[in-house]
Amino acid sequence: MKKLMSVIAVGALAVGLTVAPSAIAKQGPKSVPGTVTVVPTPTTIDATTTTVSVSGNVAASSSCRKDRTVRFSYVNGTTGAVTPLATTAVTGPNGDYTAVLPKPTDTGPASVTLSATVDQSIRKVGSKKKGKKTKKGRQFVCLEASGQSVPLTVSAPVTP
Repeated sequence: MKKLMSVIAVGALAVGLTVAPSAIAKQGPKSVPGTVTVVPTPTTIDATTTTVSVSGNVAASSSCRKDRTVRFSYVNGTTGAVTPLATTAVTGPNGDYTAVLPKPTDTGPASVTLSATVDQSIRKVGSKKKGKKTKKGRQFVCLEASGQSVPLTVSAPVTP
Protein backbone atom coordinates (compact mmCIF):
# COMPACT_ATOMS: atom_id res chain seq x y z
CA MET A 1 0.00 0.00 0.00
CA LYS A 2 2.91 2.35 0.78
CA LYS A 3 4.34 1.75 -2.68
CA LEU A 4 1.00 2.59 -4.32
CA MET A 5 0.72 5.85 -2.34
CA SER A 6 4.27 6.87 -3.21
CA VAL A 7 3.69 6.14 -6.93
CA ILE A 8 0.51 8.25 -6.85
CA ALA A 9 2.35 11.08 -5.07
CA VAL A 10 5.23 11.04 -7.59
CA GLY A 11 2.76 10.94 -10.49
CA ALA A 12 0.79 13.89 -9.10
CA LEU A 13 4.02 15.84 -8.60
CA ALA A 14 5.11 15.15 -12.18
CA VAL A 15 1.74 16.27 -13.58
CA GLY A 16 1.81 19.39 -11.39
CA LEU A 17 5.27 20.35 -12.66
CA THR A 18 4.24 20.02 -16.30
CA VAL A 19 1.01 22.00 -15.88
CA ALA A 20 2.42 24.80 -13.69
CA PRO A 21 4.61 26.55 -16.29
CA SER A 22 1.72 26.88 -18.74
CA ALA A 23 -0.51 28.30 -16.01
CA ILE A 24 2.09 30.88 -15.02
CA ALA A 25 3.18 31.76 -18.59
CA LYS A 26 2.64 35.33 -19.77
CA GLN A 27 -0.25 35.65 -22.17
CA GLY A 28 0.35 37.15 -25.60
CA PRO A 29 -1.16 40.39 -26.88
CA LYS A 30 -4.92 40.48 -27.34
CA SER A 31 -6.23 40.89 -30.92
CA VAL A 32 -8.90 43.60 -31.19
CA PRO A 33 -11.14 43.68 -34.28
CA GLY A 34 -12.92 46.82 -35.43
CA THR A 35 -15.21 48.28 -38.05
CA VAL A 36 -15.18 51.55 -39.97
CA THR A 37 -18.24 53.57 -40.97
CA VAL A 38 -18.10 56.00 -43.91
CA VAL A 39 -20.65 58.77 -44.55
CA PRO A 40 -19.89 61.00 -47.59
CA THR A 41 -21.64 64.28 -48.40
CA PRO A 42 -22.91 64.89 -51.11
CA THR A 43 -23.87 61.53 -52.62
CA THR A 44 -24.48 62.97 -56.10
CA ILE A 45 -21.41 64.43 -57.84
CA ASP A 46 -22.03 66.93 -60.62
CA ALA A 47 -19.96 69.54 -62.45
CA THR A 48 -20.41 72.10 -59.66
CA THR A 49 -19.14 69.80 -56.91
CA THR A 50 -15.56 70.58 -55.89
CA THR A 51 -15.03 68.42 -52.80
CA VAL A 52 -16.61 65.56 -50.90
CA SER A 53 -16.84 65.76 -47.10
CA VAL A 54 -16.62 62.48 -45.26
CA SER A 55 -17.20 61.60 -41.63
CA GLY A 56 -17.37 58.34 -39.79
CA ASN A 57 -16.26 56.28 -36.85
CA VAL A 58 -13.78 53.51 -36.05
CA ALA A 59 -15.64 51.15 -33.73
CA ALA A 60 -13.23 49.14 -31.56
CA SER A 61 -12.30 48.81 -27.91
CA SER A 62 -11.21 51.99 -26.13
CA SER A 63 -7.50 51.22 -26.55
CA CYS A 64 -7.85 50.91 -30.35
CA ARG A 65 -10.15 53.83 -31.23
CA LYS A 66 -8.04 56.95 -30.86
CA ASP A 67 -5.14 58.17 -32.96
CA ARG A 68 -5.72 55.73 -35.82
CA THR A 69 -4.90 56.91 -39.36
CA VAL A 70 -7.77 56.50 -41.83
CA ARG A 71 -6.83 56.13 -45.53
CA PHE A 72 -9.33 56.74 -48.32
CA SER A 73 -9.83 55.54 -51.89
CA TYR A 74 -12.51 55.64 -54.56
CA VAL A 75 -13.67 52.35 -56.10
CA ASN A 76 -15.41 52.44 -59.48
CA GLY A 77 -18.50 50.22 -59.33
CA THR A 78 -18.35 49.27 -63.03
CA THR A 79 -14.67 48.66 -63.70
CA GLY A 80 -13.51 47.95 -60.14
CA ALA A 81 -10.64 50.43 -60.55
CA VAL A 82 -9.28 51.69 -57.23
CA THR A 83 -8.04 55.29 -56.94
CA PRO A 84 -6.15 55.83 -53.65
CA LEU A 85 -6.26 59.35 -52.23
CA ALA A 86 -3.40 61.22 -50.56
CA THR A 87 -5.72 62.70 -47.92
CA THR A 88 -5.83 60.93 -44.55
CA ALA A 89 -7.66 61.56 -41.26
CA VAL A 90 -6.77 60.78 -37.65
CA THR A 91 -9.43 59.50 -35.26
CA GLY A 92 -10.31 61.32 -32.06
CA PRO A 93 -10.65 59.77 -28.57
CA ASN A 94 -14.07 58.30 -29.38
CA GLY A 95 -13.05 57.03 -32.85
CA ASP A 96 -14.74 59.80 -34.87
CA TYR A 97 -13.03 61.33 -37.89
CA THR A 98 -13.76 63.91 -40.59
CA ALA A 99 -12.00 64.79 -43.84
CA VAL A 100 -12.47 66.83 -47.00
CA LEU A 101 -11.62 64.82 -50.12
CA PRO A 102 -11.26 65.78 -53.77
CA LYS A 103 -14.14 64.69 -56.01
CA PRO A 104 -13.80 61.46 -57.99
CA THR A 105 -12.08 61.74 -61.36
CA ASP A 106 -14.38 59.19 -63.01
CA THR A 107 -16.45 60.50 -65.90
CA GLY A 108 -20.21 60.31 -65.58
CA PRO A 109 -22.48 58.60 -65.59
CA ALA A 110 -20.77 56.32 -63.08
CA SER A 111 -21.21 54.79 -59.67
CA VAL A 112 -18.30 55.21 -57.25
CA THR A 113 -17.89 53.90 -53.70
CA LEU A 114 -15.73 55.60 -51.07
CA SER A 115 -13.60 53.14 -49.11
CA ALA A 116 -11.91 53.86 -45.76
CA THR A 117 -9.21 51.67 -44.20
CA VAL A 118 -7.28 51.79 -40.91
CA ASP A 119 -3.97 49.94 -40.66
CA GLN A 120 -3.04 47.37 -38.04
CA SER A 121 -1.18 48.76 -35.03
CA ILE A 122 0.14 47.58 -31.67
CA ARG A 123 -0.86 49.49 -28.55
CA LYS A 124 0.53 49.18 -25.03
CA VAL A 125 -1.57 50.36 -22.10
CA GLY A 126 -0.91 50.63 -18.41
CA SER A 127 2.27 50.73 -16.42
CA LYS A 128 3.18 49.70 -12.91
CA LYS A 129 5.20 52.85 -12.32
CA LYS A 130 3.83 56.26 -13.15
CA GLY A 131 6.09 58.56 -15.07
CA LYS A 132 7.80 55.80 -17.04
CA LYS A 133 7.99 56.57 -20.73
CA THR A 134 7.89 52.94 -21.87
CA LYS A 135 4.70 51.15 -20.98
CA LYS A 136 5.08 47.54 -19.92
CA GLY A 137 1.43 46.76 -19.30
CA ARG A 138 -0.98 44.91 -21.54
CA GLN A 139 -0.53 44.83 -25.30
CA PHE A 140 -3.30 45.02 -27.86
CA VAL A 141 -3.01 44.26 -31.56
CA CYS A 142 -5.51 46.60 -33.22
CA LEU A 143 -6.41 44.70 -36.38
CA GLU A 144 -6.86 46.31 -39.79
CA ALA A 145 -10.42 47.39 -40.47
CA SER A 146 -12.20 48.82 -43.49
CA GLY A 147 -15.60 50.05 -44.57
CA GLN A 148 -17.38 51.38 -47.63
CA SER A 149 -19.92 54.08 -48.21
CA VAL A 150 -23.14 53.91 -50.14
CA PRO A 151 -22.52 54.33 -53.89
CA LEU A 152 -21.90 57.91 -55.03
CA THR A 153 -23.50 58.88 -58.31
CA VAL A 154 -21.35 60.80 -60.78
CA SER A 155 -24.05 62.45 -62.89
CA ALA A 156 -22.07 64.56 -65.33
CA PRO A 157 -18.63 64.50 -66.85
CA VAL A 158 -16.18 65.56 -64.19
CA THR A 159 -13.02 67.36 -65.14
CA PRO A 160 -10.13 66.98 -62.73
